[in-house]
Order: sequence, then C-alpha cells, then structure tokens
Amino acid sequence: MPYLHFDIDQFWLQQPNSGRRIFYTPPKENFKDFINWVLISQRETKLAKFLLCVAPDDYFDKMEVLRWIHAATRRNVQEIVLEFTLCEPLELPICLATCESLQVLKLNLPDNILKLPNHFGFRQLKLLHLEDVQLSDKHSPNCFISKCHQLKSLILHECGLGAMTLLSIDSISLSSVTIIADYYQLDEYGKCKLKISCPNLKFLNYEAPIPKDIIIENLLSIEDVSIVVTIIQDTEIFVHKMIKEVSSTSALTLCNYSILGMYKATSKGSLSLVSFYKLKTLKLYARVDGDFMQAMILLLKYSPNLEVLQLWCLQLINMEGIFQEEKPVKLGSRTSVTRLTNERFNGNCNVIATVLNCEPIFEKSRSC
Repeated sequence: MPYLHFDIDQFWLQQPNSGRRIFYTPPKENFKDFINWVLISQRETKLAKFLLCVAPDDYFDKMEVLRWIHAATRRNVQEIVLEFTLCEPLELPICLATCESLQVLKLNLPDNILKLPNHFGFRQLKLLHLEDVQLSDKHSPNCFISKCHQLKSLILHECGLGAMTLLSIDSISLSSVTIIADYYQLDEYGKCKLKISCPNLKFLNYEAPIPKDIIIENLLSIEDVSIVVTIIQDTEIFVHKMIKEVSSTSALTLCNYSILGMYKATSKGSLSLVSFYKLKTLKLYARVDGDFMQAMILLLKYSPNLEVLQLWCLQLINMEGIFQEEKPVKLGSRTSVTRLTNERFNGNCNVIATVLNCEPIFEKSRSC
C-alpha cells in the first residue's frame, strides 16, 4: 500500500524560487491546495502511512488539519504521523478513535496542549509516540493509555507534564515503555508521581529527571531495563525503588548517576541491594574512580549469572570540549576470556576479572 508524505519543507524545495531562501516565503496556500488535490484524487486508495509535517512558524487552521486527518482515516490508514503547531490545544478527533485500521500514531506538537480522549476507541492501536507535547491533569493520558487494549509500545519524548500530579502507565498489553525528558523539565517531573503497572512489560527505558515519587508494580515479564537520570541529587531512593522491582530482568543499563545513587543507598546501610539471578547483560556508563569501581564490584557480586559486562565512557576528543562515546568494554561469560577494549580500565582489570572468575586480556582502546 502507498503512503502520503506531506512535508512543507520538501514541498518548498520543489518550487522555482526555492534557492532564494532569504527572500522567498514558502507557498503555504499552494501547499494546502496540493494536499487537498492529492486526497481528492486518491479517494479510493488505501494508505499504509499518512505523514503531515509543517514548520513551527507555519500555523494552520485546526479545521483544515482535522479535515485532512479525517480523509486519511477513511482510507484504512495504518500509520499517522503529525508534526505541526496550532494556535490552540489539539483534541484528537473521533475519526482517529474509530479508525479500525490505525495501528501507529505519532504526534509531534511543539508547545501544544494535547487533549487525549477518555472514551473507548483505538481498538487496533499498537504504538503511541508523543513528542514535545504538553500533557495536563485536565486531559490526562492515564485513562487513555489504560483503555487502549492492543497498545504494545508507548514513547513519551520530551513531553511537558504541566500541573500533572500523577502520570500513571497502567496497561495489561504494553510490552515497551520509553520515557525521555531533558533537565529543563526538572521542576515538572519533581512535582509529579510516576506509576508503572504493566504485567506484560518487557522493555523499560527511563531517561528523565527524577519524579516526586515512583511506584512500580506487576512487572512480571521484564527483560530489559535502562535507567538514565539527568541529575545526581536525590537519586538513592529513586534508583533503589526501580532496581528492587526489576530484579528479574536479564539486561540492565545504568548511567553514572544511577550507579552512584545505588551505591550510596546501600553503603549507608539503610537500603539493601537485591540479587539479580537472571541478569545476563550489564551495561554501565562508567567513570574511572574509586566510588564507581566499588559500586560496579557490588553489582557484580549480586549478579551471579552475569555473562556480559559492557562499560561505556565519554572521551574528550578535542579542545572545544566535544565528547564522543567510546566503544564498549565487553567481558565475556565466566567460563570464557575477558576482553577489555578500553585501556583506561586496565588498572582495575584484575579486580574485575577476579569477580568474574576469568583471566583478562588487555587491548588498547579505539574511539568510534
């Protein structure tokens, strides 16, 4: 099946005067006429994908956008991708909720409030990707997520929480959840509690500021967990709560702040580290110092069946302070030979090898 890709930047490049960018304004009206013409001429065509991408400074009337969305849903569309800015909050239209063919919905709405419906619908929706949208208590995503019974993957990327006090991800169908936010959203996350209750969840990726509180329960199927927090303050309890509830995972990724937060919590004696009996792969964003080494050794001792340890660190590559991620240090299974590909860890290789019960082989590192 074909897909329709309406991108105003690409449309502008096809215009005769597009080379004179400073003096030329994108033909907004022509772009609208083009979309209308295509949708009318392709009235009977079934669509695999409908994409509408409009630059942030090209404001469109909401009724025009809704009319185009409605036209796409009438063509049994499977995936809808919308990227634009409106002058008012966007409420998802009923035609999206009742579209029986829709499986993927991606929304990128810079600084726009998104009104998610709380009624039943989206019967076949499997992936929901929200990026740069503003969520709110008044139009909470909590009820929406729980009522999408076929939803498998949820991605919240740089979404504002506004005045929300609870972000609840409660679903029996979700198998993958990704939450990504930057440090400038620290205040919003600091005022909001996060609850995750998904018995079929296999993959959890959290790369965001620390929420006011976190409740994790019923993660009975978890296999892969990544915890990357953006600040070091108050990480101890947060990281401990997360790790405690995902101890059955087979793959775990931790950033510097997560590792040190976990270590501080356990070294004080107030919290105890759980054992990771099923953990096979451990990936650590590393720092070469005493605290990190102690934290890593502690994790290794509580991971009796670990097969692969990957250590990543940032390398300063020029005088401007640009950092580049190095290739990982990979340690093989306990019965195989350990291979270290980053020379900065060579001073601690014997300690690591002793914990893993294998002989180290030193290799000089090469950056990516």
